[in-house]
Amino acid sequence: MAKLTDLPYELLTQLLIISANESLVTVCRWTYICLRQTTPRICYKFVRQKGMWEKTQVIASALPYKFLSVELLDQIIKNEAELVPKHNGKRKRLKSDNLGDLKIPNRLFHFDPDGKMPVNIKLSKKQKRANIQKDSNQVRFDIVKCLLSMKLSVKGARGNTGLLLSAKAGNLTLVRMLLKRGADPQVGRDNKALLMAVVYGHLPVIRRLVKTGAPLTSLALRYAVQKKHYKIVAWLMKRGVAPDMMTIKLLDKL
Repeated sequence: MAKLTDLPYELLTQLLIISANESLVTVCRWTYICLRQTTPRICYKFVRQKGMWEKTQVIASALPYKFLSVELLDQIIKNEAELVPKHNGKRKRLKSDNLGDLKIPNRLFHFDPDGKMPVNIKLSKKQKRANIQKDSNQVRFDIVKCLLSMKLSVKGARGNTGLLLSAKAGNLTLVRMLLKRGADPQVGRDNKALLMAVVYGHLPVIRRLVKTGAPLTSLALRYAVQKKHYKIVAWLMKRGVAPDMMTIKLLDKL
């Protein structure tokens, strides 16, 4: 549930201006409810207005805010029929929503090392009604999963940052999902995701990236030796990765 501090400046300003008129009892009561408990429905109404009732713009309007949640995205999906512009008094369908041009904010790919590894499962209606308290990693994962299902770009806000951050954190569940949705395992042909996983010692992520097309190089082996990730070193050499001269010198010092 969103907090008062999570609300955008524009919405807070509107609420305070409206609530200043004490004679509008109904409006003041509504304002009080908004301030005490900001529901996904209220957040949806705000981004709907900000996005001028156009689906792509509504989603784009929601992405920067802290109140972005699966429940808010569900509201957008549920009310999709009304998120189209009017033409001669009637709703007109758009040929393309261009959702593929929208990129997921990088903050959603960050991983809390003190939290739990997210699980890719679908909650039943009973579990949803129970309002189970989720770990922060699981909350972010569920939002990314929902955004990807809405056909947003698998690339993060800055290129392939999503896959890079997930590989760095060892977030295998999210790495699998991004690759399944079409993320480039080589990340622009420079193999950064694999090298990131090697540096931080995430062998399961390395296996998944290699399985989907990331090449094994002597540089990856060198990084594994430098960081003393011996299981990764053994795994790479077992698959035929030959050490270069610099890596041989590092091995001689061990």
